[in-house]
Amino acid sequence: MDNEDSITKLLRLKRYEQPSEEYFQNFLAEFQTRQRSEVIHRPLLQIAWDRFSSIFILPSVPKLVMATSFATAVFAAAFIMNWADDDTPSNLTLASSGAVQLDSKARPAQGKNGSAVQYVLPARPVSYASARSF
Repeated sequence: MDNEDSITKLLRLKRYEQPSEEYFQNFLAEFQTRQRSEVIHRPLLQIAWDRFSSIFILPSVPKLVMATSFATAVFAAAFIMNWADDDTPSNLTLASSGAVQLDSKARPAQGKNGSAVQYVLPARPVSYASARSF
């Protein structure tokens, strides 16, 4: 019991102790000096091996996965934007009324057997309005 009381008294006394201002001002300089002295006292081969092995450390997996997925998304977007569908005729234009019209200057599209391709337009015009709206 006497041991616990002495520890309690010591902790109460230590609670009010504070280092001087000089300690806080010199802390960074002393820390850097100690750190440099540790590096100097290490063997040269160990320092060289640490630097050599740090070259071959693989990047962390999450960063590698994120970079790969971003690059894949960029290539996919570039491919989709540059992709031209060969089956789509180039002589169709969209009129201001929303109907698809055949350009008079262009010749009609030809099928594989040389016959003219006919396009069937849907009976109901395409709209952005919901089908449930009146």
